[in-house]
Amino acid sequence: MKQAPTGKPARPRLKVLAASALMLLVAACGDHPPKEDEDDDPAPQPQQAISIVAGSATDAGSTNGSGTAARFDTPTGIAIDAAGNLYVADTGNDSIRKITPAGAVTTLAGAAGSSQYIDGAGDRARFTEPLALAINAGGTLYVTDGMRIRSVASSTGQVATFATIPVGSNVAATSMPAITPKGIAVDARDHVLVTNGLSTRRIAAGFTSMLEGPEVAQDLMGTRNPEARGVAADANNNVYVFDLQRRISRTNNAQIGAVNVLNLLAGAANGRGAVNGTGTAASFEEVVALTVDPQGNVYAADAVNNLVRRITPAGVVTTVAGTARAGTLQPGNLPGSLAAIRGITTDGKGNLYATSGNAVIKIRLPQ
Repeated sequence: MKQAPTGKPARPRLKVLAASALMLLVAACGDHPPKEDEDDDPAPQPQQAISIVAGSATDAGSTNGSGTAARFDTPTGIAIDAAGNLYVADTGNDSIRKITPAGAVTTLAGAAGSSQYIDGAGDRARFTEPLALAINAGGTLYVTDGMRIRSVASSTGQVATFATIPVGSNVAATSMPAITPKGIAVDARDHVLVTNGLSTRRIAAGFTSMLEGPEVAQDLMGTRNPEARGVAADANNNVYVFDLQRRISRTNNAQIGAVNVLNLLAGAANGRGAVNGTGTAASFEEVVALTVDPQGNVYAADAVNNLVRRITPAGVVTTVAGTARAGTLQPGNLPGSLAAIRGITTDGKGNLYATSGNAVIKIRLPQ
């Protein structure tokens, strides 16, 4: 009887092991491409560059609420605090409104439909068409209100009268709009900057100094309806203003409180238009509000044009949002379209907030 050759019995065992390994591999991988993880979250929707924070592009009202459920009536001045709360001078409602970072709108001070000058707290205070608005590091708001500058505590809504713009002799009632303050800013030293149709003034510790124009206007006759002129201050206490010659100018001697010299940044003297360019090659229509970011870029709310313009520290002007002379707010990608623009502020983190139509909007700048 022949002996079976050695090593033969090992071959079936190897085949069995190989088959088992193959079956395990198939079981692990399946006989089709692996499925995507069902627990993966869907990709987030891209953010709109222009979006409505609160209010409506068209509908006016005085409703408190969240986001687009809230209503404003001709919102004008706007400012932001360190916590991201927005404050709005709701001109048509004679009140100051607050918007939290979550979009909840409340009335901080004043009452819709009640136009008076009354100091007090919250809804016991009264305003008469508040326009421009600024906030200092301590949370005090400064608001232009007729001939008065009102202060509002952002924590309590307590309203007081900070200053009154003086009126000279022989001034016709029809000329009063030229004296009425329509632009305001506050620097890190709590110096308050105020513009009207005739001047730009600094109010510091109860004393007034002039950046341009007379402190007290005399002998004004005829009908005068000058536009608002934006003003802002940077972290170094330099002041930027849409000056009386319709240019963006700035002070370069911020350490001097009593005397300031305005120097041209951009814009053609007494020009009108929407031309981008450097220095005097650029033109603006009505710069009703200004804000400055930490890098020294100035952003201008250019009314009538309904544009947001950027002016670099070198005086280079570009348009970042809006279509010239368009009048409809359309959220979406830049440059988009804006309704009447009246106020602007920056959070210093690449976002602008503006009042446009009857809404407060956010403009997310390209990175």
